[in-house]
Amino acid sequence: MIRQTLRVHYFCLLLSTDLPQRGGDSSGILGFLLRDIRKEAVAAKKHKCVYCHEKGASIACHKCHTRFHLDCSLSNRCTSEFCGDFRSYCDACTPLDDYKRQLLANPPQNKRCDICLKAILPFSLHNVAYGDCCRKGFAHRMCMRRYALASGYYLRCIWCRKEKFRDIIRQQSIFVPDRDASWERQKNAYQDLHQKHMRCDHKNCLCPKGRDYNKHGWIIFPCKLCASIGAHLKCLAGTLRLSRGSEPVDFKCDVCLDVEQKLLSNKQLSMLNASDTGITKQNVEMSFYVPKSSPNLPVDLNTETQPVFSDEENSENSDVSGITVIASQRASCIATSKKDIPVSVEATKPSPVNILKETIVNIPDSPQTQLQSQLQSDQEYSPGLVIRQSYTCAGEPFFYLVTHEFDERGWGDCTGSCTLRFATDDPRLKDRSPEALQNLLITEEDIWCRDTDRGIFSLVHSKILSPCH
Repeated sequence: MIRQTLRVHYFCLLLSTDLPQRGGDSSGILGFLLRDIRKEAVAAKKHKCVYCHEKGASIACHKCHTRFHLDCSLSNRCTSEFCGDFRSYCDACTPLDDYKRQLLANPPQNKRCDICLKAILPFSLHNVAYGDCCRKGFAHRMCMRRYALASGYYLRCIWCRKEKFRDIIRQQSIFVPDRDASWERQKNAYQDLHQKHMRCDHKNCLCPKGRDYNKHGWIIFPCKLCASIGAHLKCLAGTLRLSRGSEPVDFKCDVCLDVEQKLLSNKQLSMLNASDTGITKQNVEMSFYVPKSSPNLPVDLNTETQPVFSDEENSENSDVSGITVIASQRASCIATSKKDIPVSVEATKPSPVNILKETIVNIPDSPQTQLQSQLQSDQEYSPGLVIRQSYTCAGEPFFYLVTHEFDERGWGDCTGSCTLRFATDDPRLKDRSPEALQNLLITEEDIWCRDTDRGIFSLVHSKILSPCH
């Protein structure tokens, strides 16, 4: 997959242990932000593969934490799970249940692949796939991978036809895309089902031999879009004397014209939005997108390096221009794009912010030291949280609270803003008055994202650096 100057393997993105997926399917490369990919590509160069001893190993065993490449994992009996937080295991740490231990102790003899019908030789766990829902047969793992990639949503157990097979097989190093089957996405896949409509459905049919007459100058033409409605060309023109040169060449029924107009307007809107992002070069198969989760993603306190919004895709700066080995981890905190946040609830600003604004405006020629002492004296009025904004999103059971963050010296320097997310039924939010929110007790799990935007405090900082003379 290609996006701007990055060239990556999608499975490297998913299986890498330290790369979070913090965007939606349209952000970065299928949810992986470009700055995260560049950062992990540099970090992967510091790790050596336990099998080939070369650098660039971005996948870590979930148990022993040894590092290896994706190619090396395929040839050294490693196991990867294409679901949840996409864990990987080395050959020594692969999880084994009773059935797998039985297959290792007594490998079946003379087994054939139920997909290609060829013999499975040699029989080993890393070469075969089976349905854990019924355990009625075996298939080559490569054959099962092709079957799963082509089937998508329609993947079923080939032995018992159960739908839960689609989720079970992901734990056997097999990727199942969330998309329609390949045979439904082919061009003219249902061409044999199309039947030409042979009846004039025009409101005022002019044919003297009836609506079903379809000969000579009264040929019935179906709608070029749906083919379920037809009409004589002369009926469409509204006259019996229609020369060949003036015959309509295309016919679209009223229903299809209405639908086409709506689709065109939506497409123009999408193209306008795409032009705003500035993406000029990409080769990304969007149908491969799958979400990657992790409840244990650490919160990065460095707000200047942590990507929060997906508008960073316009950046062309990169330490690595061509990358094929990437890193991955889980992302419980998916960054919310600024465009996705609906109209916010009326912002609540605490009194300390207003005091600072009045202080700056009312000091005509105050020196820098006097203004800093004034800021320190105002600290005694400061509540626990300096609230900048609060809002809710339609359709989401969450309440968002945006606060200002300061360095260890208190109100000396504002470092940015922090967005907190709470469940709407959180008992701490029984009272949502500004006074109650200022004294709200928060935990690390409440932190949703951080930003370097200092809001009103950027004006405070500029006044301190440039005092009036």
